[in-house]
Amino acid sequence: MVERLIDRLAEKHIDWIHMARSFGCNEDEANELVQSMYVRLVKYIDDPERIMYNEKELNSFYVYVTLRNLFLSKVHKWKVDADLNNSNAGTNSLMNTYEYEDSFENLIGGIEEMVNSWYWYDKKLWEIHFKKQLSMRAISSVTRISLSSIFGTLKNGKTKVRNAFEKEWKEYLEAKQDKYRK
Repeated sequence: MVERLIDRLAEKHIDWIHMARSFGCNEDEANELVQSMYVRLVKYIDDPERIMYNEKELNSFYVYVTLRNLFLSKVHKWKVDADLNNSNAGTNSLMNTYEYEDSFENLIGGIEEMVNSWYWYDKKLWEIHFKKQLSMRAISSVTRISLSSIFGTLKNGKTKVRNAFEKEWKEYLEAKQDKYRK
């Protein structure tokens, strides 16, 4: 059994700071990034053994990827904040951010509503695959449901979602392009 995840992560705090600094962060930004990483991992990792190589060794690559993703999302956030200094560009950027978030919420909300109306088996496989992020092979080995059955069910679900939300998907992509357009 692994001890508390936060304790295990804190043992390598200096390493995480060095990783964050390697992205080009100054000392304060690196500390903020590492703190965000702690919060994210503790919040979303329900079983600490999932990010362990073995009982004693933490998966540093997993932490690196988490730090990098947080850094990249912060870079985009800092870009929007920098645009706010120019009042005209800031207003456009802020509007684009709201449009982007609204289109994303519409898309995800609609998909969740649709999935909730499905037959329990289809819904459960969808949630296991997409929310818990288990591969089809992993689902098959745990549940002993045939891989072809899982594949077919998920393929049918994806087709339903794709057909039902084509318009929302295009709106989302347009809002995303507008958000990051200079």
